[in-house]
Amino acid sequence: MRRDYIDTMKADGFGEFLTACEAIRNCKFVIAEHKISGLLKAIADNKRLYSMFGVALYGFDYKLAFTEAIGNGVFLLPSEPKKAIALVFRILLDIDEGKMSLQNFLEAYFYSVSVNESYARFCLEVIAPFETYCRTMFSQSDGMPELAEIVADSAKAYDNVNGKFRANLKSDALNCVATLVEIADSVITGAIDRAEFKACLNGLTRAIGSDDYDGIISAFLGVKYAVAYFFRSSRSVLEIYKKLEYDIKHLAD
Repeated sequence: MRRDYIDTMKADGFGEFLTACEAIRNCKFVIAEHKISGLLKAIADNKRLYSMFGVALYGFDYKLAFTEAIGNGVFLLPSEPKKAIALVFRILLDIDEGKMSLQNFLEAYFYSVSVNESYARFCLEVIAPFETYCRTMFSQSDGMPELAEIVADSAKAYDNVNGKFRANLKSDALNCVATLVEIADSVITGAIDRAEFKACLNGLTRAIGSDDYDGIISAFLGVKYAVAYFFRSSRSVLEIYKKLEYDIKHLAD
């Protein structure tokens, strides 16, 4: 692999990956899942970076590796760096997709007196070595003959993963909008006010459905001001709005 390819990869994507790893290690448990999403997005957003993970994931048996890692009732990373990278990546993906509860995982294998201490152990014993292994793997990537064979497959995998990520964002955003419509029907008593609020939501739904990203931003601004006007004191609505804001921000990236 050409040296200029590796140099470009390090400047384009790997720095964001390291920043995302640091954000996971330095945050509290309460926002950990959000930071994990950020890390996965840093990977999915960069084809060169994702191709490096393609090497680790090629032929990887996740179920077997996970079973071996928890064989003694505690979680131990595999001694082989490539296998450890693949295992941690898949665990983070399961957490982000809701297939695995981060809190349950911590309580089962990193139990401590508080969830934040359990999370700190997880960061020390899993995220820190994962980051170190990735640094080493990336620095040696031009010496991997298998990488050239996998880049094409991993680029396709990138498209699949990135497409799935965006599909999940769209689905979650539409669910948030549908919830806001239901709340408007039951809470906003004035027919005109209710119609105006729902018109903003319908505009956002149409923009999301058509992949009109400029339109998504414009429609979301209308929803933003409408939520602030009608529901500024409702904590539950603001929580839904925050989820919607996250989805819209990443859809429009």
